Amino acid sequence: MTGANGTFFRSDITVINYRDADQKIRFLWLPQGSTGTAFVDMTLAKATGFSSEDFVTSVLMQSGLGSILVTAVTADGQFDILGKLHATARIWSNQPGLSSGTVSQTFPIIAINDINSTRLSILGQRRDDRYRTNVGIVNLNPDTQTFQIAVQSDSRIETVPVSVPGLSMQQFSMTGPAGSNLQVAVTNTTATNQGTPTTPPATVGRPSATS
Repeated sequence: MTGANGTFFRSDITVINYRDADQKIRFLWLPQGSTGTAFVDMTLAKATGFSSEDFVTSVLMQSGLGSILVTAVTADGQFDILGKLHATARIWSNQPGLSSGTVSQTFPIIAINDINSTRLSILGQRRDDRYRTNVGIVNLNPDTQTFQIAVQSDSRIETVPVSVPGLSMQQFSMTGPAGSNLQVAVTNTTATNQGTPTTPPATVGRPSATS
């Protein structure tokens, strides 16, 4: 994905199979703003790993901003409870104007079990002429979900309603007055709006993959 000042960002992805058996793995691309349907299956031999410095383009054959859902699956494509996977993600670009050296940032891999909640928070953010505050939401539900993003700084609270298509991600720029130690909370309001309960897992944070 093309960035500012001559940068072009890619995804450096590594996946390790810690299981004492071959493991089939499914990588589902969750693009920004539209439902993801593209996936790639791969089988890793027992106790081996795989890495690609340009995973989205070279392996998924996709481009743009998005997230990746990594799942251990059985031979028939069902969730494999015996899977033992470890993954890492690094977003990187060559240094502008230089033929060698890179600038990069490592992104944490988040297990679905750790974020299966209708409300999640991010603490200690900053926003001024040096720092931007962006909020990324990944919707793993097949249906569109609505959310409320709340940014609190001291006694001031800003709220923004947003929607995210099913099986996709969306990044939102939270512009506003400068502040430090911002508290950002994202609440899934779909159940309230529709009057029916839902259990949509969603991750809150920066997008985990770009190309």
